[in-house]
Amino acid sequence: MTSWLHLCTDDNKDNDDYRCSNIRTGRLISASLSLVGCLLALLVIVVYKKFRFFTQRLVMYLLCSCMFIALFSLHNIAGDSPGCTAKGFFRNVAGLSQNLWIICIDVHLLIVMMKSSINHYQLEKIYHGVVWGLTIVLSIIPLIGNHYGHAGIWCWIKGDSNYENVLRVICYYFWLMLLVFGGAVIYVYIVYKVMKKINSYDGPYNPDTERSKQQYKKSIKPLLLYPIVDLILASVSTANRIQNWANPGNPVYELALAHSIVSPLWGFVNALLFLLNKETIKQLHPVSFWQELKHWSKTTFTFTKSVETKSKNMDYTVKDEKPPEEPSAYQDQSFGDMD
Repeated sequence: MTSWLHLCTDDNKDNDDYRCSNIRTGRLISASLSLVGCLLALLVIVVYKKFRFFTQRLVMYLLCSCMFIALFSLHNIAGDSPGCTAKGFFRNVAGLSQNLWIICIDVHLLIVMMKSSINHYQLEKIYHGVVWGLTIVLSIIPLIGNHYGHAGIWCWIKGDSNYENVLRVICYYFWLMLLVFGGAVIYVYIVYKVMKKINSYDGPYNPDTERSKQQYKKSIKPLLLYPIVDLILASVSTANRIQNWANPGNPVYELALAHSIVSPLWGFVNALLFLLNKETIKQLHPVSFWQELKHWSKTTFTFTKSVETKSKNMDYTVKDEKPPEEPSAYQDQSFGDMD
């Protein structure tokens, strides 16, 4: 299949066509922005301990997947090689998990609306099982027969035959569109239910009711933008692939350029959505952030030192005293404190 993404490869830099230069430069800039954005957003989540909240952890998992997509897009390994095969495999894992975490956010919003009490710990285990189980199984399929390799400006499923094009659909694009449109349906339903619930608060003014209403908006509203972004970004790469399959001899440069820019850009856009939250903007004030960063580093150092001290004390006890036949209550308590 002929496409601009295949023509403008990193190992074909002798091609001085300005269009190829634009495609490679667009990929590099987008990937760099995404990598920096994801790292900054993850730093905020860690420093301000936002990961203590379940919804923030979902965003954190999404940002991690986006970060790896950006990392794998920064530089391509020339030619088919074990390194390119590994990179293609992990790129497919990161790409699928990125979209699955977005659908997890959608589903979680729906669950929050429908249930008053939620077992977040159990739900989180289910999310991880579904996300990583599905992505790994789907990403293993192209390994059978060595179908990962040089796929234009990045390493992925090669696309040199009709079978490999089918693999691209089965192992990525089918799930991408299924998740995108499924997320869109959930999104429309959530917006409808949110508006209905907010407008259902009738009667005289009640501080508790108003507080509940504001809390409802605060917990739901920030996450509603993620499905919209998912739909917009996924449409660009899918449109380019459809055009390539429908008319392989006449690739459209503009679609290829948009694809090369948008594909690594997910991380930057999702990080931007997170960082532009009103509460996060206040926390990003240089003075406030620096103070919190110092406090976090000091706390982390103190905790690490405490763990090392406990480990040394335990080693000392094992060396200088005859170990009991069964663990003592003190030792059990020590391990509990470490957890």
